[in-house]
Amino acid sequence: MAYTLGGTIEAWDYNRLTWGGNTQTYVGTVNNLSAIWGTGFGYRGYGQDATAMTTVTAGGTVSATQWATFIQRLNLALAHQSGAAARLASGSNIGIVAGATISAFANANIAVQTVTTNANLWTAQGSTTVGTPIYQTLTSATFAAYTLVWNRTITFASGDAARYFFNAGGQINWAFVTYNLNGTARSGDAVTLFTTNLGGGNIRGVNGTAITGAGGTVGTNTGLGYWQLTSAVQLVASITSTVATYTGDVANVNIRTNGVQGANGDIGSVITLQIGYSSAQEGLDFNSALSANVGVRIDIVSPENTYLAAFANPTIA
Repeated sequence: MAYTLGGTIEAWDYNRLTWGGNTQTYVGTVNNLSAIWGTGFGYRGYGQDATAMTTVTAGGTVSATQWATFIQRLNLALAHQSGAAARLASGSNIGIVAGATISAFANANIAVQTVTTNANLWTAQGSTTVGTPIYQTLTSATFAAYTLVWNRTITFASGDAARYFFNAGGQINWAFVTYNLNGTARSGDAVTLFTTNLGGGNIRGVNGTAITGAGGTVGTNTGLGYWQLTSAVQLVASITSTVATYTGDVANVNIRTNGVQGANGDIGSVITLQIGYSSAQEGLDFNSALSANVGVRIDIVSPENTYLAAFANPTIA
């Protein structure tokens, strides 16, 4: 029978709610819990263990254990997305016991639709792992223009691992930590560009913040999320100095991935931050020596693990 309020839940009804069909390979065209809780595809899927939600053979009986397992996973997904109060309340169809009749009720069906609609929402994040800055020295004692580009990388175990991390609310932050090594105005301007004007940025699943600082002349300020990244370099933030002598000095951040890695709709397993600095020849004071350390610190904000199993952090280099 079709899934209707007050009717008895049959194998087909239960299988559609858990997997979207009669096999334990989720069907993406039907709203089902495994598409969100388990592997999923693209921006849907937390990578949690969905195997315990076993399917029922045609004409078979949905056991109390199977129903309780489904509701437990469903409540965890609801709480992850919207908080503990969003969970289905206890009742005969949730706390079902062996031998009892499981009757269809609208809340379970609606809740599966809700977790599908809210696939990328989260009510909280987990702990933050603060990274160690890696420094690049900007140095030039000449009157000529100066340019330098360098990279930092965030590497996940796989394309799916990256998907799960961002889908579940994970976040990558970067911040600039800089030092003027020789006290010149030119070095001070570089420090200001990175630490004060750019400040830092972050990547989340569907959005991000390109600039956390203030000041300077903003050329590009595009917050990209994981799902907007590509294997081609994208300029996400650029700042030009407003100091009269150094209005040709520019600091910028670019982002790219290593491209699709798996079969489940990932964008890549390695995210590369490309940091750039250029100092043009201009003004009588421009020949002051440049010597500044620009450090990039990358912090990892994990998805919450109250309702989800803990996630492995990516490797930072």
